[in-house]
Amino acid sequence: MTTMTNQNTAPGTGSPIVLVDMDGVFVNWGQGLNDRLLARDPRYPIVPVGQQLDYDHLCGPGGDRTVLAEVMDSEGLYLNLEPLPGAVDAILAMEEAGLDVFFCSTPFPTNPTCASEKLASIERHLGLRWVSRTILTHDKTLVRGDVLIDDHPGIIGAMKPAWRQLVFDQSYNRNLVDAPRMTGWKHWEKAIFPMLEMAGV
Repeated sequence: MTTMTNQNTAPGTGSPIVLVDMDGVFVNWGQGLNDRLLARDPRYPIVPVGQQLDYDHLCGPGGDRTVLAEVMDSEGLYLNLEPLPGAVDAILAMEEAGLDVFFCSTPFPTNPTCASEKLASIERHLGLRWVSRTILTHDKTLVRGDVLIDDHPGIIGAMKPAWRQLVFDQSYNRNLVDAPRMTGWKHWEKAIFPMLEMAGV
């Protein structure tokens, strides 16, 4: 990998900056939501993980949207999400490989504990020092970086992003047929390093 020369170089490191989304990328948000919905109502028509047809397809036919909103705003939802397979090891390996890794996540606007729980979750899974490497924002286009690993199929904001999105594979983003894609954390190197090389970093 070539030495990074563009304006996204982390001050004092000279390392490429990789931004990592949390929900649906680092932690299994879909399963956490479904578990809570079923605890609230065992007959609730959940959409199993891997069967979402679009990003907002969160309940099946007849699902009570009031119950869905209640669960999405519930305390503890974001605190107790479990990492996706290989995610923790991959984050640490990325750092070991010389990448400057930050989490970049959007708090759910109506959940009053979401932001604090996201930070607590990072501490729980990776340790306290990673809390200061977590950026919470409602506009990811304002954050500088080289690559953003994110499952969202339509990121927009106030700026033209400095980063290029590496789509983290989920059923609801497979319409992005031409986008660089990462299918899980096992072979993260094969997805990230070619993107950095193409960008000349």
